[in-house]
Amino acid sequence: MGTILSLITIAAAAVIVVLDPTSTLVFVALGVIVVSHIGALLLRAGPGWFVAATLLGWSSIMFSTPLALTVTQLNQLRRIVRRERDGWQEAQATLEFFEPLVNYATPLLIALTVFFVVTALLALVRAPQGAHRYMLDAANGLAKTCVKVGSLAAFLFLPMIVIILYDVVQRKYLGWDPSFTSTWMYEMFSSTRLQEMQWHLHAVLFLMALGYGYVRDAHVRIELVRDTLGSRSRAWIELLGALLFMVPYCYVVIEYGNENALRAFHIGEGSDALTGLDHRFIIKGFLPLGFVFVALAGLSAALKSVVYLFGPASMRAESGQYAGDTHTPHAAEA
Repeated sequence: MGTILSLITIAAAAVIVVLDPTSTLVFVALGVIVVSHIGALLLRAGPGWFVAATLLGWSSIMFSTPLALTVTQLNQLRRIVRRERDGWQEAQATLEFFEPLVNYATPLLIALTVFFVVTALLALVRAPQGAHRYMLDAANGLAKTCVKVGSLAAFLFLPMIVIILYDVVQRKYLGWDPSFTSTWMYEMFSSTRLQEMQWHLHAVLFLMALGYGYVRDAHVRIELVRDTLGSRSRAWIELLGALLFMVPYCYVVIEYGNENALRAFHIGEGSDALTGLDHRFIIKGFLPLGFVFVALAGLSAALKSVVYLFGPASMRAESGQYAGDTHTPHAAEA
């Protein structure tokens, strides 16, 4: 039951991201996040799911609710009300909705941050198997999810191959029978649409496999430097790099990527080509989604590094994936 409540927290976080921030449903979703997260803590949700719900629930609230409104954005709304002749009533209603929240936004965001930090600490304290085992189980759970998502995304190469083959055959056939361009099949599967679908599928495959690559330690490293470092130095670099650079960078990409995808949805953005694909928001939505799994992979690496650095020696072999290197003598130290 606890894991189900964590899934509800994640679902509510996704709802907040796509909702109109002036909708009262935002506060309903916010209440669901808080209540379900408390329930997940009390009912001992699976470590991986609880940690994922903590990160995603907090981050969605930070940039997707009226509480995140800045003074600059409020001033922009005021200028819209003054300048707009058509639709100024709607702008005025939005302004009246936001203005009372500005004075309470920062304290409430701080309170919600404290809430998620406290729940995470309580989950560690209440873990029957100990805090380090809980962190390691959570890291393994996050990594397992990233691997499953990446493995499923890898199968997208099959429709890519089919589309590429069909596109090549179709273009060759047009040299023999130009009248084929007037058929319904060519209109449905024009070369422009096929080529756009190719890069759409390639982008989705790449984005959804980024987290998989990280947990498999398959990304590029500066091995000329890394190979000279000891295991603990590598673990420290992994921990600090994940917490100070990787996860914050993912936060920025998710925030602005989500904003870009929602804008594409609201304006009905499609291909620049007349015969291209519509619904451009779908492919743009995969950018923030892909980096969600990158952030989860980074959190998994950070947790394993913490266990390696501060946990018992009996767990080092299991948690030292990012501290060791199979190509150097330092692997034995892990």
